Amino acid sequence: MERPLIAALLLMAVASGCASPPPAPPQLLDQQQYAKALQDGYSRFDWPGGHQPDLAVLAEKSGPGPDRLPSGSERVVLEITNSCAWYLDWEDARKRGDQTAATAALKVMDEVLPKFSPEDPDGQRYARETAAKAEAGDGAQAADYVATNCDSVVWQ
Repeated sequence: MERPLIAALLLMAVASGCASPPPAPPQLLDQQQYAKALQDGYSRFDWPGGHQPDLAVLAEKSGPGPDRLPSGSERVVLEITNSCAWYLDWEDARKRGDQTAATAALKVMDEVLPKFSPEDPDGQRYARETAAKAEAGDGAQAADYVATNCDSVVWQ
């Protein structure tokens, strides 16, 4: 009786993927590969008209230099930079009294940015809080995020 039970459990494990091999480690990117991955990933994001990063500078400042970074690092850098772009766009629109642009930026802050980095629930919660505060007219948390994360970004 024990053998058929073990065989059945093994069969279920294989069928459900539990016995699949572990995922391959991420590819390591040198500076040139990282810059290309950053360029390729850029088009997967919507960017506000007034805040688009200079990708060459971004790659230089966030890349591995003489070392290597795991693939996927460029996605995180682009998510952070994209968040900064929308926070800055929202604040700029508010300052110039452009309610249409502020509302459009706030919509991205509320609906898109909290979906970044699903592996980081704290980051997602922070993005939701930032959007809620911005909607209430408080841009301090958005400004803190930009000051902390994007002081070296050169905007085009």
